[in-house]
Amino acid sequence: MFPFRFKIFLSLSLTFVISHNVFAADLEKITIYVDEYPLLVEVVNTPQDRAKGLMYRKSMGENEGMLFVFSEPNYLSFWMKNTFLPLSIAYFNRDRRITDIHDMKPNQTKELYHSSEKVLFALEVNQGWFAKRKIGKFGVLKLPDRVKAAQ
Repeated sequence: MFPFRFKIFLSLSLTFVISHNVFAADLEKITIYVDEYPLLVEVVNTPQDRAKGLMYRKSMGENEGMLFVFSEPNYLSFWMKNTFLPLSIAYFNRDRRITDIHDMKPNQTKELYHSSEKVLFALEVNQGWFAKRKIGKFGVLKLPDRVKAAQ
């Protein structure tokens, strides 16, 4: 009934949609605070989940985000490959204080967004979230102590 190429395309499309939705649903979601402002975040604490991040997402709620958790403090750089949402990223040091905030341009790989010091956490939110709440350098990340990088 359908041409062979269409069947392959449909099969691959459904596989992508199903795997993409399973990936998003499998991530732990918790409420954290930056200063006194709550955010519902997906926690990514494995290399595979951190590599995927918010790629291919079409939308995200106003007070939602993704928290990247690392096992050791390090200088970090993020980019926006296959990330269609305009995002802001904040880096947090060992003391859970903001070291840097960057507004990131969607779907590009030429620009990297670096931390200026060694950090343990990166938080991606909709672009402008920090500015709208007047959160800047030294803002405090509040999250449960159980949130750690997977070993």
